[in-house]
Amino acid sequence: MNNIIHESFKHGVNFKIGHFCVIEEDVVVGDNVKIDNYVLLKKGTKILDDVWVDSYVRSSGHNLIKANTTLRYGCTIAKEVVVEDGAFISPNVMTIYSTHTHKKSGGTVIGKNAFIGTAAVLGPSVKIGESVVIGAQAYANKNCLEKGIYVGVPAKLKR
Repeated sequence: MNNIIHESFKHGVNFKIGHFCVIEEDVVVGDNVKIDNYVLLKKGTKILDDVWVDSYVRSSGHNLIKANTTLRYGCTIAKEVVVEDGAFISPNVMTIYSTHTHKKSGGTVIGKNAFIGTAAVLGPSVKIGESVVIGAQAYANKNCLEKGIYVGVPAKLKR
């Protein structure tokens, strides 16, 4: 399997892992979690029950991925991001931890049942509301809390 897994790693029942994964210290995953190939979970990442982590997903550490979520191919979850229950993160989504002035700014939250479209980017400390949709290739540089569909660069509420 060629995985590198820290000895402190803990997982629940019905846990499945692919090949060539790196799991750092203090990572915990719950029950019914599937991690595909080439996944990097950095220190302090916590994944709750019934989560699918597709291939090439990266977490920067100290993340909380809540239950019934999907992290699709190639997405990057920056440091201190919380993904709420039922969220769907499409392929190649990127969350950002710091600004162009190198100010560290964690605290991004992706709301319950939110849908983040392919290759969207979420800026530092952005809050995405419950059941909000962020369109493909959008850049959310401010909070998107009102239910609806946000598209564009920067992302704006369309309906």
